[in-house]
Amino acid sequence: MKRASWRLVSFVSRALDSAERDAVLGDQAERGEGAARALGDVLGLVVRRQAALWMDWRPWMILVGLILPLAMLLSIAARMTGNASATYAWLYANNWDWALLKYAEFWYELRDSVWFLLQQFAPLACFSWTAGFVLGWASRRLIPVNGVLFSIALLAAGVFAAPRYITFWWEYVQRSLNLPPHPYQDDPVSAIGFYRLVFPVILLALAAGVPSLWGMRRAADLRTVRPLARAAVCIAAIVTLAALVIREPGVGFFLAAYRHPEIWRSWQLHALQFVVYWPPAYLIANAVGRRWRRIHA
Repeated sequence: MKRASWRLVSFVSRALDSAERDAVLGDQAERGEGAARALGDVLGLVVRRQAALWMDWRPWMILVGLILPLAMLLSIAARMTGNASATYAWLYANNWDWALLKYAEFWYELRDSVWFLLQQFAPLACFSWTAGFVLGWASRRLIPVNGVLFSIALLAAGVFAAPRYITFWWEYVQRSLNLPPHPYQDDPVSAIGFYRLVFPVILLALAAGVPSLWGMRRAADLRTVRPLARAAVCIAAIVTLAALVIREPGVGFFLAAYRHPEIWRSWQLHALQFVVYWPPAYLIANAVGRRWRRIHA
């Protein structure tokens, strides 16, 4: 319990600047304070420092201009991905039979299903990582607080706002174009409570929440990147967020992009699909660069 308490003290102290964190932890070690009192002191200092930062207009601008819009966009993307993948999850989770493994047809179908799900989940994870990376770079001193705020906004948007927005959008499209009902409104999988209510939240947490927080923590690595590479990373992040906005179902319809199908077949939009996957390339390059510097050091 004592070791766990001191780990909590160390975790809370991460909200402080590195120099101040080392000084505070060093003073507590010299005074020999207990873990409970040390936690109270560090938590009080963190609250005072964060409150001072929020007296400025910039954190509020980040909250309104980045946290809330990105949480809504990612929640809509996660909900759309969940609608597309719920049938596959039900097919394999609720109807699994080990006897199927001996049939070649099953392996062909499994290969196609895995490829389809990968095409759905990989862009969502990259969108989420990029959103967290941009948010962390824009507010490096507020990463702990913004991480909590972003998680709350993402959960609230995913549970309440995104489903209502998608329902409104489909109803608007049906009335405007005289289309049949939404294909996911009456399917038997959506009628199951787990896949209609719980599965989207799990998907939101794993495919959007975790990558976002990961990208937020890795934003500090950008300070060690060379200026030219930093500019390339910034461009890739901006393009990825633009692709996220374009992917949002209501944008293209409200801009009447359906009247210009040549736009969606253009090579520019196809190129955006590859730029979206820049986070894995960045992580690999960053890891190789750190290892190269350690070897030469």
